[in-house]
Amino acid sequence: MSEDELRDWIAAVPVEKRPDDGETLARELVRLKKLTKFQAEQLYAGKGNSLTLGNYVILDKLGQGGMGVVLKAQHKRMARVVALKVMSPAAAKSPDAVKRFHREVQTAAKLTHPNIVTAFDADEAKGTHFLVMEYVKGDDLSQLVKKHGPISVEQAIECII
Repeated sequence: MSEDELRDWIAAVPVEKRPDDGETLARELVRLKKLTKFQAEQLYAGKGNSLTLGNYVILDKLGQGGMGVVLKAQHKRMARVVALKVMSPAAAKSPDAVKRFHREVQTAAKLTHPNIVTAFDADEAKGTHFLVMEYVKGDDLSQLVKKHGPISVEQAIECII
């Protein structure tokens, strides 16, 4: 939601029904699906600048690892929802870590298979390195194990295959 859209929305709401504070406004915008819960939390915490990265608007946090975070995002022009693997600022300070990330990006670009997410792009914005990948809705293996317990050897082999 752009600033202009927000201004227009607020102007259209009768004065007596306008939210009294930022938290109420954020809750209403989430309810109306103008913001995601993650976006509202970031804005309320004063981290609104972190909701864009290059041509992408950040929608949600999907996961976190040793080298950074994976975010759900939407391309500003194409409106395509993607997963962004974003290198952490701490990892980006290490030339070796940046080289490893670039090797991973190049390897991902070479992989084409129906069971492997597609790497669309890789870029750097505001000093932040990121890999743009196909977004696949659903639980990852870690979430499935947390929900249902360890998988059988047969299931593990099937996942690997």
